[in-house]
Amino acid sequence: MLNKQPSKEYIKNINYYKKMHLEGYTLIDGRKRNPVDAYNGKSTLIYAKLIKEIIEKNNIKTMLDYGCGKGFYYDNSFNSNGLNIKSLRNYWNINIDLYDPCYDRYSVLNHKKKFDLTICIDVLEHIPTSDIDWVLQEIFGKTKKYVFLNIACYPAIALLPNNENAHININSPQWWHQKILDFKKNLNEIKIICICSIKENDVIKHFPLQYDDKLINYETK
Repeated sequence: MLNKQPSKEYIKNINYYKKMHLEGYTLIDGRKRNPVDAYNGKSTLIYAKLIKEIIEKNNIKTMLDYGCGKGFYYDNSFNSNGLNIKSLRNYWNINIDLYDPCYDRYSVLNHKKKFDLTICIDVLEHIPTSDIDWVLQEIFGKTKKYVFLNIACYPAIALLPNNENAHININSPQWWHQKILDFKKNLNEIKIICICSIKENDVIKHFPLQYDDKLINYETK
């Protein structure tokens, strides 16, 4: 088993994101994103219907959102992507824990607890390559049944306080496939779907990586 040994770059970036949560950040076109909207969890809404089906079809009772940001939509209403609901907690109707080391309210991970489902959306591309293995180990180690990942494989619209692109770990779907396979061989009891987002001619497309389950098994594709 790997030891959790965050790199100096990981610690530096955690501090950057703490600052961005509090102060907002600059976009690559020069505009500013205000603190309220900075990593508020909006990207999770894209997959809300799919996650609902995963929950229902796999008898999911508990869930961890690993890298939830502000997690605003877990307790607030929204009308987005064809959904008009009270909150994600209300919509998914299961026991949910939130974790994000960059946001004080959710910065403590319960290391004794495991979850039926762990989701990690728009997170891993922000993690230094040297830290990916222990972060994936932490995600899989917290999970009993199912892991749902979404990873962007293209540059972000956000800049870090040092003016570098926020997506510091840009790799191909094939690279992520091999990385997940390295863990999956010891995780026969866990189903995994990873949706890699790629950008071609400024159009975002989704490249699914599927392990012991497939998107075709769900109405929402």
